[in-house]
Amino acid sequence: MWRFVAAQAIGTSHLRGNLPCQDRLACEVLADGSLVAALADGAGSANRAEWGAEVAVSTTIMHLKHGLKKKRTDFDSLLREAAGLAREEIEAEADRNGAAVREYASTLLAVVLTPHGGGALQVGDGVIVVDDGGDEWCWVFWPQRGEYVNTTHFLTDNDAINRLEVEVFSGVVTDIALMSDGLEPLALHYASKAVHNPFFQGIFRPLLTAEGCGKVTALSVALERFLSSERIASRTDDDVSLIVATRRKDEKSQ
Repeated sequence: MWRFVAAQAIGTSHLRGNLPCQDRLACEVLADGSLVAALADGAGSANRAEWGAEVAVSTTIMHLKHGLKKKRTDFDSLLREAAGLAREEIEAEADRNGAAVREYASTLLAVVLTPHGGGALQVGDGVIVVDDGGDEWCWVFWPQRGEYVNTTHFLTDNDAINRLEVEVFSGVVTDIALMSDGLEPLALHYASKAVHNPFFQGIFRPLLTAEGCGKVTALSVALERFLSSERIASRTDDDVSLIVATRRKDEKSQ
């Protein structure tokens, strides 16, 4: 069964600007052993971005769970539908509040993993990283960049559905991580477009020896402390969010 930790921390730039944390995340292990997870990063320039991220995550998780309840295994379609519905819900929220949709701008990352396969989805930056149990992590999609420096694409963009990336997993996935772009400098080598394996080895090690299934609360609290630490703040002033999950059997860390 899957075990996971999930945590986030507000960026120092948000604290200085008296802004809320604009990231949102959710992860659940279902009764059949499936895992669904979603993470969204609201645009710092959008006034209602945290609500856009909230709607994106909650709608995506709800649709993925509903699809799995119906025993669906068409993961490409299921993920695309989830993103489309999330966009529609954001548009409806904007309409109810008489606001422009762009004020709810948010990225979206999502995964669904079942005993029968799974897949991943992304629009915008941030990164999803997977492993087959060999301690060699690889990214699923390279973070999407916009036309200008430090810009990306959002679920609320007019062409968002065309920019949506989906991959169905053909092999065994034992470990997975989703993170917002604030952690990219620690997790990725930009020049070589590679994953920084030591970062993930350190993050996953405590989870590999944890007991039980579902969310490991004590480790999630410890992860939140780490994300709020000076070590992270010295590398990024953005909000940071991270979901880490494994279904490997308990083993001794190396």
